[in-house]
Amino acid sequence: MAHFEGEMMRKNKNSRILIITAVLLLSIASVLFAYRSAAHMVIKNMTAMHIDMDESTEWSGGKSYIKVPYALDSQSQYLDLYVPNTAINEEAPHLFVLVHGGGFIFNDSQSRQAQLMYRYFRDNGYACATINYRLAQEEPFPGALCDVKAAVRFLKAHADEYGYDAEHIAIWGESAGGYLAVAASVTNDNEFMDVEYIGQKEYEERTGEKLSAKVDICVDYYGAVELTDKSDDWKTLGVPKFVVNIANSWLHTDVMEGYSDVESFWQRKETSQMSEEEKAYSDIYTYVAENISKDFGVKFWIAHGDCDITVPILQSERFYDTVKELVGEGNVFYRVVEGSGHAGDIMYSDEELSGLKIFLDENL
Repeated sequence: MAHFEGEMMRKNKNSRILIITAVLLLSIASVLFAYRSAAHMVIKNMTAMHIDMDESTEWSGGKSYIKVPYALDSQSQYLDLYVPNTAINEEAPHLFVLVHGGGFIFNDSQSRQAQLMYRYFRDNGYACATINYRLAQEEPFPGALCDVKAAVRFLKAHADEYGYDAEHIAIWGESAGGYLAVAASVTNDNEFMDVEYIGQKEYEERTGEKLSAKVDICVDYYGAVELTDKSDDWKTLGVPKFVVNIANSWLHTDVMEGYSDVESFWQRKETSQMSEEEKAYSDIYTYVAENISKDFGVKFWIAHGDCDITVPILQSERFYDTVKELVGEGNVFYRVVEGSGHAGDIMYSDEELSGLKIFLDENL
Protein backbone atom coordinates (compact mmCIF):
# COMPACT_ATOMS: atom_id res chain seq x y z
CA MET A 1 0.00 0.00 0.00
CA ALA A 2 2.80 2.40 0.91
CA HIS A 3 4.51 1.57 -2.37
CA PHE A 4 1.29 2.35 -4.30
CA GLU A 5 0.87 5.72 -2.54
CA GLY A 6 4.49 6.64 -3.24
CA GLU A 7 4.08 5.81 -6.92
CA MET A 8 0.93 7.97 -7.11
CA MET A 9 2.73 10.89 -5.45
CA ARG A 10 5.61 10.57 -7.92
CA LYS A 11 3.22 10.55 -10.88
CA ASN A 12 1.31 13.55 -9.51
CA LYS A 13 4.59 15.44 -9.07
CA ASN A 14 5.66 14.65 -12.62
CA SER A 15 2.25 15.74 -13.88
CA ARG A 16 2.57 19.05 -12.05
CA ILE A 17 6.02 19.60 -13.55
CA LEU A 18 4.68 18.86 -17.02
CA ILE A 19 1.76 21.24 -16.50
CA ILE A 20 4.02 24.03 -15.18
CA THR A 21 6.44 23.53 -18.07
CA ALA A 22 3.59 23.59 -20.58
CA VAL A 23 2.18 26.76 -19.03
CA LEU A 24 5.60 28.43 -19.11
CA LEU A 25 6.20 27.45 -22.72
CA LEU A 26 2.74 28.62 -23.68
CA SER A 27 3.31 31.92 -21.88
CA ILE A 28 6.62 32.43 -23.65
CA ALA A 29 5.04 31.56 -26.98
CA SER A 30 2.21 34.00 -26.30
CA VAL A 31 4.64 36.80 -25.43
CA LEU A 32 6.75 36.11 -28.50
CA PHE A 33 3.66 36.13 -30.68
CA ALA A 34 2.35 39.33 -29.11
CA TYR A 35 5.73 41.01 -29.57
CA ARG A 36 6.79 39.16 -32.70
CA SER A 37 8.05 42.36 -34.36
CA ALA A 38 10.26 43.13 -31.38
CA ALA A 39 11.41 39.51 -31.19
CA HIS A 40 12.37 39.61 -34.85
CA MET A 41 14.37 42.81 -34.31
CA VAL A 42 16.15 41.43 -31.25
CA ILE A 43 17.10 38.20 -33.02
CA LYS A 44 18.41 40.11 -36.04
CA ASN A 45 20.48 42.35 -33.79
CA MET A 46 21.91 39.36 -31.93
CA THR A 47 22.84 37.51 -35.12
CA ALA A 48 23.97 40.48 -37.20
CA MET A 49 27.07 40.37 -39.37
CA HIS A 50 30.31 41.77 -37.98
CA ILE A 51 33.06 43.43 -39.99
CA ASP A 52 36.60 42.66 -38.83
CA MET A 53 38.39 45.99 -38.91
CA ASP A 54 42.15 46.26 -39.03
CA GLU A 55 43.25 48.21 -35.96
CA SER A 56 46.33 49.60 -37.69
CA THR A 57 46.34 53.35 -38.23
CA GLU A 58 48.89 53.12 -41.03
CA TRP A 59 47.70 54.19 -44.47
CA SER A 60 49.80 54.18 -47.62
CA GLY A 61 47.19 55.59 -49.99
CA GLY A 62 47.74 59.25 -49.20
CA LYS A 63 48.35 61.77 -46.43
CA SER A 64 46.83 61.75 -42.94
CA TYR A 65 46.36 64.86 -40.81
CA ILE A 66 45.31 63.97 -37.27
CA LYS A 67 43.63 66.30 -34.76
CA VAL A 68 43.68 69.39 -36.93
CA PRO A 69 42.00 72.20 -34.95
CA TYR A 70 39.27 74.05 -36.86
CA ALA A 71 38.22 76.44 -34.06
CA LEU A 72 39.67 77.72 -30.80
CA ASP A 73 36.74 77.64 -28.37
CA SER A 74 37.53 74.13 -27.14
CA GLN A 75 40.11 71.38 -27.45
CA SER A 76 37.25 69.21 -28.74
CA GLN A 77 37.06 71.23 -31.96
CA TYR A 78 39.32 69.27 -34.24
CA LEU A 79 39.09 66.96 -37.23
CA ASP A 80 41.06 64.13 -38.77
CA LEU A 81 41.70 64.45 -42.49
CA TYR A 82 42.69 61.82 -45.03
CA VAL A 83 43.66 62.95 -48.52
CA PRO A 84 44.34 60.22 -51.11
CA ASN A 85 47.05 60.56 -53.70
CA THR A 86 45.68 62.52 -56.65
CA ALA A 87 47.16 59.89 -58.98
CA ILE A 88 44.02 57.85 -58.29
CA ASN A 89 41.94 60.01 -60.62
CA GLU A 90 44.43 62.69 -61.77
CA GLU A 91 42.28 65.36 -60.13
CA ALA A 92 41.98 66.76 -56.64
CA PRO A 93 39.70 64.39 -54.74
CA HIS A 94 36.20 65.41 -53.72
CA LEU A 95 35.62 66.04 -50.02
CA PHE A 96 33.44 63.81 -47.84
CA VAL A 97 32.77 65.21 -44.35
CA LEU A 98 31.89 62.67 -41.65
CA VAL A 99 30.00 63.37 -38.40
CA HIS A 100 30.05 60.62 -35.77
CA GLY A 101 27.09 59.58 -33.65
CA GLY A 102 26.84 58.56 -30.01
CA GLY A 103 23.68 60.12 -28.61
CA PHE A 104 25.35 63.56 -28.34
CA ILE A 105 27.22 62.24 -25.27
CA PHE A 106 29.64 59.57 -26.52
CA ASN A 107 32.24 58.87 -29.21
CA ASP A 108 34.68 61.01 -31.14
CA SER A 109 36.08 61.44 -34.63
CA GLN A 110 37.48 57.89 -34.56
CA SER A 111 34.27 56.07 -33.69
CA ARG A 112 33.86 52.63 -35.22
CA GLN A 113 31.27 53.85 -37.71
CA ALA A 114 33.36 56.86 -38.77
CA GLN A 115 36.34 54.58 -39.32
CA LEU A 116 34.35 52.15 -41.43
CA MET A 117 33.22 55.07 -43.58
CA TYR A 118 36.51 56.85 -44.10
CA ARG A 119 38.51 53.63 -44.59
CA TYR A 120 36.25 52.69 -47.48
CA PHE A 121 35.94 56.10 -49.11
CA ARG A 122 39.54 57.26 -48.76
CA ASP A 123 40.58 54.02 -50.47
CA ASN A 124 38.13 54.84 -53.23
CA GLY A 125 39.44 58.29 -54.04
CA TYR A 126 37.63 60.61 -51.63
CA ALA A 127 39.24 63.01 -49.19
CA CYS A 128 37.60 62.27 -45.85
CA ALA A 129 37.38 64.65 -42.91
CA THR A 130 35.95 63.14 -39.73
CA ILE A 131 34.85 65.84 -37.32
CA ASN A 132 35.13 65.96 -33.55
CA TYR A 133 32.66 68.28 -31.84
CA ARG A 134 31.69 69.39 -28.35
CA LEU A 135 29.52 66.76 -26.69
CA ALA A 136 26.49 67.58 -24.55
CA GLN A 137 28.49 67.36 -21.32
CA GLU A 138 30.65 70.25 -22.49
CA GLU A 139 28.23 72.39 -24.45
CA PRO A 140 24.42 72.27 -24.82
CA PHE A 141 22.51 72.70 -28.06
CA PRO A 142 23.36 74.22 -30.51
CA GLY A 143 27.09 73.93 -29.75
CA ALA A 144 27.73 70.74 -31.72
CA LEU A 145 25.78 72.04 -34.73
CA CYS A 146 27.74 75.30 -34.73
CA ASP A 147 30.94 73.21 -34.58
CA VAL A 148 29.97 71.15 -37.62
CA LYS A 149 29.17 74.24 -39.69
CA ALA A 150 32.45 75.87 -38.59
CA ALA A 151 34.38 72.73 -39.59
CA VAL A 152 32.79 72.73 -43.05
CA ARG A 153 33.81 76.35 -43.58
CA PHE A 154 37.32 75.64 -42.30
CA LEU A 155 37.65 72.78 -44.77
CA LYS A 156 36.53 75.02 -47.62
CA ALA A 157 38.96 77.78 -46.62
CA HIS A 158 41.94 75.40 -46.45
CA ALA A 159 41.20 73.21 -49.48
CA ASP A 160 44.24 74.37 -51.47
CA GLU A 161 46.51 73.86 -48.48
CA TYR A 162 45.54 70.20 -48.06
CA GLY A 163 44.88 69.36 -51.69
CA TYR A 164 41.24 68.40 -52.14
CA ASP A 165 38.31 69.83 -54.10
CA ALA A 166 35.94 71.76 -51.84
CA GLU A 167 33.77 73.09 -54.64
CA HIS A 168 31.52 70.07 -54.20
CA ILE A 169 31.08 68.58 -50.72
CA ALA A 170 29.12 65.67 -49.29
CA ILE A 171 28.41 65.34 -45.58
CA TRP A 172 27.49 62.14 -43.73
CA GLY A 173 26.23 61.60 -40.22
CA GLU A 174 24.93 58.62 -38.28
CA SER A 175 22.40 58.62 -35.44
CA ALA A 176 23.03 61.84 -33.45
CA GLY A 177 25.55 62.73 -36.13
CA GLY A 178 22.74 62.24 -38.62
CA TYR A 179 20.82 65.00 -36.89
CA LEU A 180 23.88 67.25 -37.05
CA ALA A 181 24.63 66.50 -40.72
CA VAL A 182 21.00 67.08 -41.74
CA ALA A 183 20.70 70.23 -39.63
CA ALA A 184 23.92 71.61 -41.13
CA SER A 185 22.52 70.87 -44.60
CA VAL A 186 19.07 72.44 -44.21
CA THR A 187 19.94 75.56 -42.23
CA ASN A 188 21.11 78.70 -44.00
CA ASP A 189 24.17 80.86 -43.51
CA ASN A 190 22.40 83.13 -41.04
CA GLU A 191 21.73 80.25 -38.68
CA PHE A 192 24.06 78.49 -36.24
CA MET A 193 27.19 80.24 -37.51
CA ASP A 194 28.37 81.46 -34.09
CA VAL A 195 31.65 79.53 -34.01
CA GLU A 196 34.54 81.26 -35.78
CA TYR A 197 36.73 78.87 -37.73
CA ILE A 198 40.52 79.20 -37.73
CA GLY A 199 41.59 81.53 -40.50
CA GLN A 200 38.16 83.12 -40.88
CA LYS A 201 39.30 86.72 -40.48
CA GLU A 202 42.22 86.22 -42.85
CA TYR A 203 40.00 84.60 -45.47
CA GLU A 204 37.37 87.33 -45.30
CA GLU A 205 39.99 90.09 -45.45
CA ARG A 206 41.70 88.43 -48.43
CA THR A 207 38.57 87.65 -50.43
CA GLY A 208 36.11 90.23 -49.18
CA GLU A 209 33.45 87.54 -48.72
CA LYS A 210 32.15 85.14 -46.10
CA LEU A 211 32.30 81.42 -46.68
CA SER A 212 29.09 79.44 -46.84
CA ALA A 213 28.58 76.22 -44.91
CA LYS A 214 26.41 74.88 -47.74
CA VAL A 215 27.01 71.31 -48.90
CA ASP A 216 25.92 69.51 -52.06
CA ILE A 217 24.91 66.10 -50.71
CA CYS A 218 23.63 65.07 -47.29
CA VAL A 219 23.95 61.41 -46.34
CA ASP A 220 21.71 60.59 -43.38
CA TYR A 221 22.37 57.21 -41.75
CA TYR A 222 19.53 56.37 -39.32
CA GLY A 223 19.59 59.96 -38.14
CA ALA A 224 17.88 61.01 -34.93
CA VAL A 225 16.21 63.82 -36.84
CA GLU A 226 13.40 64.29 -34.30
CA LEU A 227 14.39 65.35 -30.78
CA THR A 228 11.04 64.25 -29.35
CA ASP A 229 9.46 61.40 -27.44
CA LYS A 230 9.54 58.17 -29.45
CA SER A 231 6.84 56.25 -27.57
CA ASP A 232 4.21 56.48 -30.30
CA ASP A 233 6.66 55.27 -32.94
CA TRP A 234 7.68 52.26 -30.85
CA LYS A 235 4.03 51.44 -30.27
CA THR A 236 3.35 51.59 -34.00
CA LEU A 237 6.34 49.36 -34.68
CA GLY A 238 5.28 46.86 -32.02
CA VAL A 239 8.32 47.30 -29.80
CA PRO A 240 7.52 47.42 -26.06
CA LYS A 241 9.21 49.92 -23.81
CA PHE A 242 11.17 47.31 -21.84
CA VAL A 243 12.85 46.10 -25.06
CA VAL A 244 13.78 49.67 -26.01
CA ASN A 245 15.17 50.30 -22.53
CA ILE A 246 17.30 47.15 -22.61
CA ALA A 247 18.59 47.86 -26.11
CA ASN A 248 19.56 51.40 -25.11
CA SER A 249 20.88 50.78 -21.62
CA TRP A 250 24.15 52.40 -22.75
CA LEU A 251 22.33 55.74 -22.75
CA HIS A 252 21.10 55.45 -19.17
CA THR A 253 24.12 56.80 -17.36
CA ASP A 254 24.88 59.47 -14.77
CA VAL A 255 26.30 61.62 -17.55
CA MET A 256 22.78 62.93 -18.29
CA GLU A 257 22.70 64.65 -14.89
CA GLY A 258 19.19 63.57 -14.05
CA TYR A 259 17.51 64.35 -17.37
CA SER A 260 15.16 61.68 -18.70
CA ASP A 261 16.82 61.32 -22.12
CA VAL A 262 19.82 62.56 -24.08
CA GLU A 263 17.75 64.98 -26.15
CA SER A 264 16.60 66.74 -22.98
CA PHE A 265 20.12 66.72 -21.53
CA TRP A 266 21.57 68.22 -24.72
CA GLN A 267 19.00 71.01 -24.60
CA ARG A 268 19.19 71.33 -20.80
CA LYS A 269 15.43 71.10 -20.50
CA GLU A 270 12.98 68.22 -20.56
CA THR A 271 11.47 68.07 -24.03
CA SER A 272 8.06 67.44 -22.46
CA GLN A 273 8.29 70.82 -20.70
CA MET A 274 9.41 72.89 -23.67
CA SER A 275 7.25 75.54 -25.25
CA GLU A 276 6.38 75.25 -28.93
CA GLU A 277 8.87 78.02 -29.66
CA GLU A 278 11.64 76.18 -27.82
CA LYS A 279 10.86 72.96 -29.66
CA ALA A 280 10.87 74.74 -33.00
CA TYR A 281 14.38 76.13 -32.38
CA SER A 282 15.93 72.64 -32.46
CA ASP A 283 13.38 71.06 -34.80
CA ILE A 284 14.90 70.18 -38.18
CA TYR A 285 11.48 70.53 -39.81
CA THR A 286 11.46 74.22 -38.87
CA TYR A 287 14.43 74.80 -41.15
CA VAL A 288 13.25 72.36 -43.80
CA ALA A 289 10.06 74.39 -44.14
CA GLU A 290 11.90 77.73 -44.15
CA ASN A 291 14.80 76.92 -46.45
CA ILE A 292 14.14 73.97 -48.76
CA SER A 293 12.57 74.39 -52.18
CA LYS A 294 12.89 72.87 -55.66
CA ASP A 295 16.04 74.89 -56.34
CA PHE A 296 17.59 74.20 -52.92
CA GLY A 297 20.53 72.42 -54.52
CA VAL A 298 21.20 69.74 -51.88
CA LYS A 299 20.56 66.08 -52.65
CA PHE A 300 19.82 63.53 -49.95
CA TRP A 301 20.69 59.86 -49.39
CA ILE A 302 18.77 58.41 -46.43
CA ALA A 303 19.47 54.92 -45.09
CA HIS A 304 17.93 53.14 -42.10
CA GLY A 305 17.91 49.57 -40.82
CA ASP A 306 14.49 47.99 -40.39
CA CYS A 307 15.58 46.38 -37.08
CA ASP A 308 16.75 49.59 -35.41
CA ILE A 309 15.71 49.69 -31.72
CA THR A 310 17.35 53.04 -30.95
CA VAL A 311 16.02 55.43 -33.59
CA PRO A 312 12.65 54.36 -35.05
CA ILE A 313 12.79 53.88 -38.80
CA LEU A 314 9.57 55.92 -38.98
CA GLN A 315 11.68 59.04 -38.40
CA SER A 316 13.57 58.43 -41.64
CA GLU A 317 10.36 57.58 -43.47
CA ARG A 318 8.77 60.88 -42.45
CA PHE A 319 11.89 62.83 -43.32
CA TYR A 320 12.10 61.18 -46.74
CA ASP A 321 8.45 61.88 -47.50
CA THR A 322 8.80 65.52 -46.47
CA VAL A 323 12.01 66.20 -48.37
CA LYS A 324 10.79 64.36 -51.47
CA GLU A 325 7.83 66.72 -51.72
CA LEU A 326 10.12 69.76 -51.51
CA VAL A 327 13.14 68.86 -53.63
CA GLY A 328 11.61 66.32 -55.98
CA GLU A 329 11.87 62.54 -56.01
CA GLY A 330 14.97 62.58 -58.21
CA ASN A 331 16.94 64.49 -55.57
CA VAL A 332 16.41 62.19 -52.61
CA PHE A 333 17.09 58.46 -52.27
CA TYR A 334 15.78 56.27 -49.44
CA ARG A 335 17.38 52.94 -48.64
CA VAL A 336 15.91 50.47 -46.13
CA VAL A 337 18.60 48.00 -45.04
CA GLU A 338 16.86 44.76 -44.14
CA GLY A 339 17.98 43.06 -40.95
CA SER A 340 20.15 45.94 -39.75
CA GLY A 341 19.93 47.25 -36.23
CA HIS A 342 21.15 50.64 -35.05
CA ALA A 343 24.66 51.30 -36.37
CA GLY A 344 24.76 47.75 -37.68
CA ASP A 345 27.88 46.70 -39.54
CA ILE A 346 25.79 45.61 -42.51
CA MET A 347 25.23 49.33 -43.17
CA TYR A 348 28.98 49.57 -43.77
CA SER A 349 29.45 46.49 -45.89
CA ASP A 350 31.14 46.89 -49.26
CA GLU A 351 27.81 46.17 -50.94
CA GLU A 352 26.04 49.02 -49.14
CA LEU A 353 28.89 51.52 -49.41
CA SER A 354 29.47 50.79 -53.07
CA GLY A 355 25.87 51.84 -53.76
CA LEU A 356 26.44 55.06 -51.83
CA LYS A 357 29.70 55.66 -53.71
CA ILE A 358 27.87 55.41 -57.05
CA PHE A 359 25.40 58.02 -55.80
CA LEU A 360 28.23 60.35 -54.75
CA ASP A 361 30.18 59.79 -57.96
CA GLU A 362 27.15 60.67 -60.05
CA ASN A 363 26.06 63.71 -58.06
CA LEU A 364 29.22 65.46 -56.85
